[in-house]
Formats: sequence, C-alpha cells, structure tokens
Amino acid sequence: MANTTFNGPVRSENGFIDIAKDSLGNVITNMKLEQYTATVTVADGATTGKESAIGMPTNFIPLACTVVVTVAATNAVNLDDVGSDADTDGYLDGIGSTCAVNSTGFKGFWVLNGALGFIDLGAGVVATSSTPDEVEVVVSGDPGATGVTLKLKFFGISSTSDTA
Repeated sequence: MANTTFNGPVRSENGFIDIAKDSLGNVITNMKLEQYTATVTVADGATTGKESAIGMPTNFIPLACTVVVTVAATNAVNLDDVGSDADTDGYLDGIGSTCAVNSTGFKGFWVLNGALGFIDLGAGVVATSSTPDEVEVVVSGDPGATGVTLKLKFFGISSTSDTA
C-alpha cells in the first residue's frame, strides 16, 4: 500500500514498522511500537520478586508501564520500584504511597522515571535496555500470606541496529 488515504481507525494484529533504507534500497534499520508483558510475584515474607525468565525484547526502549494487581497482598503494602536485577528501580523509581497493592485491579499508567526508561536516555544515558534482564519489583514490606502478583505491561519502541 502506498500513499493511501482513508477514513477510520488503523488496526493491525502484528504492529506497524517504520523502516529506513540505504541508497541501494536495502532495509538498514526498522523501528516499531511494541508492548511487553511481565508477570511478577512477590512471595509471603519477601519484599522483592522477579519474572522467571528474560522476556523483554532486545533493543526495546520502554516509555511507560501499566500496573495491574492480579493477586492482592493481604498486608497493606505499596509497589515502590520496578526494574531489573542490576537496577531494581531502573523503570519505576519510588512510586510508593501512590500505588497500593493490597487490592486487585488496574493501578495506573506510569511514565518510566528510572535509568532504564526513556527519560534518562534523553539525557545521554546509554540505552541499557538494549540487553534485557528479568523484570524485578520491590514492595514496601511483607505482602502477607498470599504474596502479591503484578502484571506489568510495558509500552515502548524497539529498533534493529543500523547495518550500513
């Protein structure tokens, strides 16, 4: 499809990709909007938990994250930080009292304010999310008998590296 104008919503099951070509017409890079979902449980007696395996795409720059509690803590605790093993507050840093996790449901759409998010990349920080790690969360205290399970949906941009 080229130079097509239409009226109505644009929908795709496989996303949209913006490509760049070299002078010979070869694709050298592409960028696309992408979503990554991580499910993380913090067990009874713990204050941290991480997903079981690395799943975040390589060269993914997360911009924002939704937080949904699927299993609520029985104690009054808050989600403090979201990050990785190397930087536990790398995505969301210090959201604390604004994100209670002792009830189920949608807790918000958060712009990432940590060193692994887009804000710090604009300040010249190396794109550390180019090599993903397991997503890890920190809560403010022992979540209690049921633990707490969070579904985190990251929205961002992914890109291949230029080849020419």
